[in-house]
Amino acid sequence: MKFSKSAVAVLVLAALSSQQAFATNGAAMMAVGSQNTALGGTGVANFTGADSAFANPAMLAKSKGKEVTGGIVLFKPDVTNNGMGTTVASSASNTSYIPDVSYSNRMSDSLTFGVAMAGIAGMGVDYTGANAGTHIKAKTALSILHIIPTIAYNQANYGIGFSPVVQYGSLMVSYNNNGTIRNASEKADTKTSMGYALGGYFDVSPAVTVAASYSSEIKAKYGTQLSSAGTGFGLTGAPGTAMAAFGDDLNQPAQIKLGAAFAMSDAVKLTADYKSIQYGSAGGWKDFNWKNQAVVSVGAKYSTGSYWLGAGYNHANNPVGVLGGATSARPAIVDFFNNMMFPGIVKSSYTFGGGYTLSKEMDIEAAAVITPSVSTSINVSGMGVTTPNATTHKQSSYSVSLRYKF
Repeated sequence: MKFSKSAVAVLVLAALSSQQAFATNGAAMMAVGSQNTALGGTGVANFTGADSAFANPAMLAKSKGKEVTGGIVLFKPDVTNNGMGTTVASSASNTSYIPDVSYSNRMSDSLTFGVAMAGIAGMGVDYTGANAGTHIKAKTALSILHIIPTIAYNQANYGIGFSPVVQYGSLMVSYNNNGTIRNASEKADTKTSMGYALGGYFDVSPAVTVAASYSSEIKAKYGTQLSSAGTGFGLTGAPGTAMAAFGDDLNQPAQIKLGAAFAMSDAVKLTADYKSIQYGSAGGWKDFNWKNQAVVSVGAKYSTGSYWLGAGYNHANNPVGVLGGATSARPAIVDFFNNMMFPGIVKSSYTFGGGYTLSKEMDIEAAAVITPSVSTSINVSGMGVTTPNATTHKQSSYSVSLRYKF
């Protein structure tokens, strides 16, 4: 069975043209690949195949032979907000398609090479259809694509890996606030940047693996998207002043990851990860008062020779801090921007999935994620708005992947 080169080309094109995504962990995708997703987003110590490079580059050192994996995720966010008054509007940005493609090649007994690409972060809302008299007609779109070549080295019971990371980012902020208009053409600014990821694993025993990984902060400055958006609310002052302008940096935050995998038997495996997403120190995010986000995820997998079934749970604290805009204008504006335009507030997700062996070379896998509704209400009276700004956000996602071994 030959893997179609045209299929890979389609995935690459789709990744480059993908507009945006919602994500479970703040503005970050919970996981890449249907199997890692089905197991709650765990993958730091659990080898799944070529797509393991996204969770921990060292895990490619457990590869055998060659493999290509490709998939697509359908995200279905459901977000509402009451804008500048009491009328609640639903965001029209309610569907996103996020592709991924990964390749790995065992080159020797101790070296494995791979390269992978996926949309790994994003966020956006679309209230352009809202009533202009009672609601700000706003639209935002952030999308982050990573391309990660990886080299992994292994010995009998340990491995290490390194990935230089090429990041392509796009940000667009547009609104019409009762005649105050910014970026009416909805032009996005893009930035290509570099970072890195490194990791390691250790097999404590044939049944137990522990692992750790680190991804660096990646700098990105998106034209004048944020500073221009702030001017429409009067933020034009020098840094440190009461009405200081927004900066235009919005860096991809560093991540610190720890993981463990335990094979209870040939059929049953348990997985667990801890991840710290460093929004609190990342350029741009820290200026909008986002905090470091702790993510705890667990998964369980039952497998036979021809299929596997998995389930998991992912929990993350809300990283969006509240400055408290009851009396001062700028804190109220920051809180308003966070709550309405970048509502990365969801917390818990329940995951399910499975895979089936189609042939000696080909597997098909699928996963679903259900994220219950979360609501926030922010006092923005410092903007002269008496009604608190309220957001509700829930989401679901569905992914399908093909895994070809040769």
